[in-house]
Amino acid sequence: MKADAWTRLAAPVWQIAYVLVHAWWAIGGAPPFLEGRESYFPGGWVPVALGVLATVGCLAVAAGSRREFDDSGHYLLAGLNAVAGAALCVYSFMFPVVVVSLLFEGPGPGTVNSLLATGGGAVGGVICLLIALAERRLAAHSCAACGRVHGRSPESRMDPAPGWAFAGAYLAVGGFAARLSMWLHETIAGRWPSPASRANGISWTAMVVFILLMTLAGTLLPLALAHRWGRLWPAWVGPLRGRAVPRWLVLGTGLFIGASLTAYFGIAGGIAWIRGDLRGPLVPLLLEVGGYTLWGVGLLVAAASYLALTRPPCPTHRTTGPAQ
Repeated sequence: MKADAWTRLAAPVWQIAYVLVHAWWAIGGAPPFLEGRESYFPGGWVPVALGVLATVGCLAVAAGSRREFDDSGHYLLAGLNAVAGAALCVYSFMFPVVVVSLLFEGPGPGTVNSLLATGGGAVGGVICLLIALAERRLAAHSCAACGRVHGRSPESRMDPAPGWAFAGAYLAVGGFAARLSMWLHETIAGRWPSPASRANGISWTAMVVFILLMTLAGTLLPLALAHRWGRLWPAWVGPLRGRAVPRWLVLGTGLFIGASLTAYFGIAGGIAWIRGDLRGPLVPLLLEVGGYTLWGVGLLVAAASYLALTRPPCPTHRTTGPAQ
């Protein structure tokens, strides 16, 4: 499968536009942003460099569509675009924060500028990641119908999850346990809920529901991403026994929570800690920031396995396993 017209034209044009806008801002000054910044990473020429890297990756794929690359060439293009895409997405990780702010608080000073800037970077990053995935499939000679490498990729939900998926799931549980230990300590010490929350008339019902949902997200969710009962309903659910669990009920929740925790606490929290904006005893900070980060990373790792295991059956390849 060669790169189509979208890859050859639209993808490089998007990346070039991103580079030109940020180069203009780097020379003439950036507009006001929400919370005073586009990203927690340094601005200026940093997004320009990331955009140039993404442009090179997209143009290389567009040029390669006119000639036949061997597997090594496709792997090289996949790696280049994966690095560029991941870098742009990480730099633009405030995009969902801006979207939530716009939806719940309405337009404010710099909100629209932040939405366009971070959205442009996030879209550019996703474009590179999709191109990287397509190049990797070419290199691995994946099935054109389903994207699997038959004989090496899981063919059904019945297949066991790999060991690294279980490692990610239990890493998430460990991160949640670390964060929970701080909640318990603060509660026993009488510092949670905080005096400010009490003064605002905090709802104990809302707090209980919040803690319950967080507990499910820190225990049941990561385990469901790795264990087979998260893909096929277990026996104790009665009539649903053996049926497929709705894919995005588990996968979508895992990706959203995992990405949010990793971005907010892993990236923003880590940078704030390095800058000295977070102060306090070392152990509580490690348990809180580190716990949230491990929780998020673990969910993303387990979700990657769940994504592969729950792909629809290949329409052209017959398996000998049980029906899904």
